[in-house]
Amino acid sequence: MIFCIAIIMLDIFGLATGKISKAKQEAAEPLLIDFKTDFKARIKSALPNESEGLALGYLLGDKSELSSTLKETISTVGLTHLIVASGAHLGIILKFVRKSFGKLSRRIGLIAGLGAVALFIGIIGLTPSALRAGLVAGISLLATYFGRDLRPGRLILYAAAITILINPSYPTSLSWLLSFSSFTAILLLAPALEVYFYGPEKKPSTLASLLIASVSATLLTAPILLFYFGQLSLISVLANLLISPTLAITMLMTFLTGLLPNPVTALGAHLLVQYHIKVATFLSEQPAFLINIDKNNTAVFLLYLPIVIAFFYVKRSSRRRRPHNKLRMPEASKPPPAAKASAQI
Repeated sequence: MIFCIAIIMLDIFGLATGKISKAKQEAAEPLLIDFKTDFKARIKSALPNESEGLALGYLLGDKSELSSTLKETISTVGLTHLIVASGAHLGIILKFVRKSFGKLSRRIGLIAGLGAVALFIGIIGLTPSALRAGLVAGISLLATYFGRDLRPGRLILYAAAITILINPSYPTSLSWLLSFSSFTAILLLAPALEVYFYGPEKKPSTLASLLIASVSATLLTAPILLFYFGQLSLISVLANLLISPTLAITMLMTFLTGLLPNPVTALGAHLLVQYHIKVATFLSEQPAFLINIDKNNTAVFLLYLPIVIAFFYVKRSSRRRRPHNKLRMPEASKPPPAAKASAQI
């Protein structure tokens, strides 16, 4: 753990002093380029022009088919993280794989999960966000299989250190930053807020859990979006609440359309994508809720200071509220944290 922290700190120092060049990130060539090309072609032939770009962005993290207007709309309402091939995408895939193969045996479930990770990276390519998602998924699957207790904080550090070792300039990449900030929000900030508001023994409803996760992701990605785009909507939480619940079914419909083009899944994907576009467009046109500042203003990262202070306050308050007179659950009966991490990649 200390070694990982040292790697990250040295990389930040190297980038800040210019000892490590902030090279322009080039698109990684997918290993399964022919499969990806054919897959995209089938989706584009089945979906209308106004839907294919965002559908491909969701499924493959491919923003090349998005119009400049739609890109700006998505960034304005804080939904850029949804079109970055990252943990949300791989998490949906792994959830399906676990349900399909995990019941056969733990070993088959592990092999199928690792195979899905390899296929995901092979199609997407070694982009910063896809690499992070693949590493987290792989480490989580292995830790869960061997029953190891891997804390979410350590999982984040391991993934960050490994990706930086592969390419020290990754921390200057927007997709890397968004991927890690949203991942940290889901694994650290959101669970802490759930315990703070609902207590250690009560679980929030699905809607409340989604709201907390959306707020957490918005808080940690807002400074990054303000730095890169100079604009952010205060109702981005609402945009995430209205769109995120239907993201999995949209990706599934798009995937089935690309796998075997048919009018049923194509229509479903089209209607859902159009719903997302209309929601994002409407919310982006509410000027009263827009924040506009100069781009590349490093002062925006000071916003993380109150967020970090609030996080530690919430954690400390939650510990005090835990009952001390109850017997602890035997460690053997507790699911390893890695299992939860892999489910929320």
